[in-house]
Amino acid sequence: MSPELKVVIFEERKLLKNLLTMLDEQYDLIINKEVMKLDKIAKDLDEIAKDLARIEIKRRNIMGSDTSMQETIKVCDDENIKQAYEEIKSTLKMVEMQKEANATLIKQRLFFTTKMINAIKPNKGAGTYNAYGQVGK
Repeated sequence: MSPELKVVIFEERKLLKNLLTMLDEQYDLIINKEVMKLDKIAKDLDEIAKDLARIEIKRRNIMGSDTSMQETIKVCDDENIKQAYEEIKSTLKMVEMQKEANATLIKQRLFFTTKMINAIKPNKGAGTYNAYGQVGK
């Protein structure tokens, strides 16, 4: 295995751990309703995502597009690389779960906020009946 590929694997592992940390921080901000800090962390998450994309492109250039990472790791005799790859896989699963949790919380907050705005300031326009006898908007 080339030393360049080893460096890429370790960089990717580090970036994914940073991404997971940032997503945990975003979760805390969502729970604590700190909206202003959410904007800053969104920019940081975007930067980490761009760095990950650069690393992935670098890895594909080194390995080629037809070679599987899993197959390459299987034939590798370096235990540190195998362990780093397993960490990358588990971190990716945790990142996906945390991202889904954050997205769900954000959607719930937006739904609640929309309902509150509609309750505070209802639509005062005259409703019109549609073909089914229901009032349209």
